[in-house]
Amino acid sequence: MTGPGEFKPATVELIWDRDEGRCALCGRNLWRSRRGEPFLWGGWSVHHREDRGAGGVKRARPGREQPRAHLALAANGVLLDGDGVAGCHGEVTRNQVPARLGFTVARIGIRRPVEVPIRHFLHGWVLLDNDGGFAPVDEPAEVAA
Repeated sequence: MTGPGEFKPATVELIWDRDEGRCALCGRNLWRSRRGEPFLWGGWSVHHREDRGAGGVKRARPGREQPRAHLALAANGVLLDGDGVAGCHGEVTRNQVPARLGFTVARIGIRRPVEVPIRHFLHGWVLLDNDGGFAPVDEPAEVAA
């Protein structure tokens, strides 16, 4: 059973298939059986682009009309090698990957993960959808050199 904001097994499968079993940041091949194992052993995890964090997911907060159920949908997740402290997942968590690349989405709710382009290692600049798919997009103007 999954808790609020956690990816259900079926959603992890959608994300795995979309990312073709590779780290979305560096492209490293991942082994399905090594989810949650230490980075040095080839471990990987599903990264929440919009962090579950202290914002809560169970119910609406004052001033917020709806719960944050979108946190557990496929557009909010990407495969990354490592975990929140090591590997690519650790780099994203420590803000060592520029936010403009789309691996992090602000929790202030102006834009949902389905609206924020990401520079995916395999697919290039895309918008992720909640069905496990993606649509190519142009590189955002604020990122273009």
